[in-house]
Amino acid sequence: MYLLPCRAIINLQILYVHAMAIRYFFKVRVRCRASVTLGKREKIMAENNRDNSIYDSPYFRPFTNDKIFMNVMRSPKICRALLEVILPNEEIGAIRIKKSDNPFLDNSAIDEEDDGSAGESDGNDDTSEQTDALENLSVETQKTLKLGADVHGVRFDAFVESSKLWADIEMQTSDGSELDIRARYYHANMDLDFLEQGQPYKDLKPSYVIFICTFDHFNMDEPVYFFRSWDVEKSLPLKDLSYTIMLNTKCSPEKVPEALKPFYEYLNDPKKNQASELTRMIDERVRKFNSNEWRQKYMTFEYILNERERKSFAEGAAKEKREIAKNMKEKNIPNADIAEITGLSAEEIEKL
Repeated sequence: MYLLPCRAIINLQILYVHAMAIRYFFKVRVRCRASVTLGKREKIMAENNRDNSIYDSPYFRPFTNDKIFMNVMRSPKICRALLEVILPNEEIGAIRIKKSDNPFLDNSAIDEEDDGSAGESDGNDDTSEQTDALENLSVETQKTLKLGADVHGVRFDAFVESSKLWADIEMQTSDGSELDIRARYYHANMDLDFLEQGQPYKDLKPSYVIFICTFDHFNMDEPVYFFRSWDVEKSLPLKDLSYTIMLNTKCSPEKVPEALKPFYEYLNDPKKNQASELTRMIDERVRKFNSNEWRQKYMTFEYILNERERKSFAEGAAKEKREIAKNMKEKNIPNADIAEITGLSAEEIEKL
């Protein structure tokens, strides 16, 4: 029998051990990789299930909710994308959203936009110059115009101002005959607010009041109602650059323009959040503002509003009592009777 040298036997044993180690390593690696892949898949499935469950919650607030809408529209990307869908023939330009100190308004998308712009400008001077050349827009949500103490104020859901146009985007979930008149008043307030004294009329820009309606205001089953000043008899337009748009999200799907279909589908059913890039971006922020953190903020906000309303009502009632007591006192009605009727103390009545 042929015997191998001891050194050769040792070498063969070492090779065998290496082979077994390599085999074991690949088995473990494959198993680990498979378990990691399975884990990711389970995580994605769980994430999808969690997302879908949000819409079935009784506490879920959709994009059409006033508080959700005002925060979602504080994203420059979403605001721009939505305007491009609604106003496809307008040049939108870059969007700048003003930061707010209001704790119930979200500034995170603005910070991300600023960081992204800074990174891009550092890496490409040409891109920076092109960006600066674009017409900048400023966007404010819940913008309030109050032109005088004795003038009815107006609050815009999302207001866009640029060097080329003004646009007010309103989310409307309840119908009413005053909707048409509101459009007129919104246009008037925009013109008065932005045309300063001494400026010529030519500085007035095209202004859009856009109502996103979850109902058909005119019951004609049309997807979009577009209005401008017009001489009906002569078919002659009045170039006052004032336009009102009413979107009807309840229109028959086959009538909706392709560009608007994903947006309409999402408004009618939030579960159809993957219909387009716009709906995906909107839904991501809708989910964010339905978190426990933001739900608590909304509850605090509503509590503050209720307390303010209660306090205002109490102050109004007290003022009314004093006015009644004053009138009674002028008619020489005894203070005791005034106190009994109004509930005011004798000292309060004496001071009137």
